[in-house]
Amino acid sequence: MADLWPQIEDDFNKIFLTLSRELGGSRFRINFPGEFNGFSEIPWDAITETYRQRGNYPESLVRMALASDCLHHLGMAILADHRIEEHEFDVSFSVALPLASSICTLSRFKRYSTLSRNQWDVFLSAFMNDREWFGGNCSETRNLSLVLCLIVHHLGRDSSLLPTYERMIRTIVGAVFQWGASTDVERDLVDKLDRMFETCRGGNPYTSRSTRGPSPLDALKPIKLDPPEKDAIEEYGPPETILKEAQKELDGLIGLNSVKTEVKRLMAYLKIQKQRREHGLKQSSQTLHFVFKGNPGTGKTTVARIIGKILYGFQILKTPKLVEGDRVALVSGYVGQTALKTDEVVDSALDGVLFIDEAYALSNPTGQHDFGQEAINTLLKRMEDNRDQLVVIVAGYPRLMQQFIETNPGLESRFTRYIDFDDYAVSDLCRIFEKFCADSEYELTNEARAIASILFTAAYHGRDERFGNARFVRNVFERAVGLHSERLAAQPEAAISREDLINFTKADIPLEAYQPLKGKTIDLENTQWLATCPGCGLESDGGVKFLGQRVTCRKCQEKFQFPWWHVRVETVSGIDSGLLKPN
Repeated sequence: MADLWPQIEDDFNKIFLTLSRELGGSRFRINFPGEFNGFSEIPWDAITETYRQRGNYPESLVRMALASDCLHHLGMAILADHRIEEHEFDVSFSVALPLASSICTLSRFKRYSTLSRNQWDVFLSAFMNDREWFGGNCSETRNLSLVLCLIVHHLGRDSSLLPTYERMIRTIVGAVFQWGASTDVERDLVDKLDRMFETCRGGNPYTSRSTRGPSPLDALKPIKLDPPEKDAIEEYGPPETILKEAQKELDGLIGLNSVKTEVKRLMAYLKIQKQRREHGLKQSSQTLHFVFKGNPGTGKTTVARIIGKILYGFQILKTPKLVEGDRVALVSGYVGQTALKTDEVVDSALDGVLFIDEAYALSNPTGQHDFGQEAINTLLKRMEDNRDQLVVIVAGYPRLMQQFIETNPGLESRFTRYIDFDDYAVSDLCRIFEKFCADSEYELTNEARAIASILFTAAYHGRDERFGNARFVRNVFERAVGLHSERLAAQPEAAISREDLINFTKADIPLEAYQPLKGKTIDLENTQWLATCPGCGLESDGGVKFLGQRVTCRKCQEKFQFPWWHVRVETVSGIDSGLLKPN
C-alpha cells in the first residue's frame, strides 16, 4: 500500500479538468455573492484576480485548490493521533510528492520544491500550520475545491463530480487508517467526513437539482458572459486590424522569401474559405497544424506569432495568442503527471496557437520507456478533441523534425503543412545586424561595415546545423555594444561626443565571435566589394568608402545604395581566403 497516488490520480485529474473547463468556459462564470451560509469567508474575487495575474488561469487556481484540500485531509488523517507512524509515512509520501509540486509553487513553501522523504514530516507540519491562502490552516480556502464541485453540480453541469471528490478523499483517509478507524480520534474524523458528504448530498443520495430541497446554493445563478469574440476584440483588437498588422510584419521580415511565399499561400486559402463560409458553401476540412523545419535563429517563433494573428484575422481562431511549450513544460518525471502537464499547456493555448520548439525531444528513438510518448499521445488526442479551438505548430532542426514526424503515424496524419526555414544568406545577416543597430540608435562606420561583412561571410560559409543565424547576429551586436562601451569608458568623459556614443568603429566588431577569426587583423586598404546596379545590371567594384553610401551608376545614372555584403574574397588580406568560401 505504499504507492497510493495511482489509486486517486484518475479522480484528481477528472475533477481538475472538469473544474478548469467550467471556470474557463464561455457559458458560465461562478459567482460568490458572499451572502449565504458556509461560503461567506471565501474571498473569491481576490483569489481569482491574483491567479489571473499569475497566468494560466483557471488551471493554476484549480490545481492549487485540489492539492491543498487533498493535503489537508491527508494531514488530518496522519496527525489524528498526533504522530506519524511508519505505515502512515510510507502511504502518505507517495501522495505528497505530486501534491507538493503544486503547493511548493507558493513562495513560502519553495524550499520544499524537491521534497525528499526526510523533509516530508517537516513540510507537512509547515503546511498544516499555515494560515495563508491554501495553507492547511486557512479557513478562507479550506475545501474550496469541494465548494467548486458543489456549485458545478448544482448548476447541472456535471453530477459525477461530488461522488468522484468523495471517493478521492475517502481513499486518502482510508489508506492512512488502513481501511478501518481504530481509535476514537480516527472514528471522530471519519464521522466528520460522513457528515460533510451527507450535507453535500442534501441528506439523500446524489439527486438532481429538480428533486432537491432549497439550498444556499440556490443563490448562485449562471452569469452569461459576453461572446469570446468581444472579449478578444477588447484585448487584442479587431480581427481585420490584426490581419493587416500580421501582413505588415510578414512583409517586413528580412529574407525568408520561401517562408513568406508559403504563408501568403495560406492566407489565400483562408481568404477563399472565409468567402465560401459567408456564402453558405462547404469548407475544406484541411488541418491547420504546421511543421516548421529550420536551424536555430531562422525566425520560426516570429512566423508562428504572425500565423496566430492571421488565423485570428480570418476568424479561424478566437484569439491571436501564442503559447510556447517544450519538453520541460509538457513532460513530468512521475507516472501519470505528464498527461496532466500536457493538458494544462493545451488548455492554456485553446483558441490560439500552441508552439512546441524542439518537438523531437518528446520522443525517445531508443525505444526505452519515456514519459515523452505520453505527452505526444495526450497532445494528439487534444488536437482531435479541440480541433476547432487549437492550432499546433511543432518546430526544430530539419533532419530531426523529419524523423520525428515519420516515426509516428499519428503525427504524420495530423501535421500536413510544412514550412522550411532556410539559413539566412550573408546579405540577410548584414541587414539584420544593421537593423539591430538602428533599433538601438547605433550607426556603423564604413570600416565597421567592412569588418562585419567579412565576419558574417566567414561565419555563414563555415556554418553547421548549430549555426545561430539571427541569434548569432544578436550575439555579435551585443558584444559590439560591450566593446564600444569599454572603448569609450577608457576616454575622458569630456572628450566623448554624441557621435562617439552612436558610432560603431571597426574596433567594436567582435571578430572572435567566429572562432577561426579570433586574433586576426584584417587589412581593408585593398579590399573590394561587388555592387550590381538595380537599373541596368552593371556590376562594379568599390572599396570601403563606398559601403552603405548612395552611389550613381556610371552607365544608366540610376542612384542606389552600395551594398556591403558581397566582399570579393580574393581582395581580403590578413586571413586565409578559404574562410570566406563554402566548406
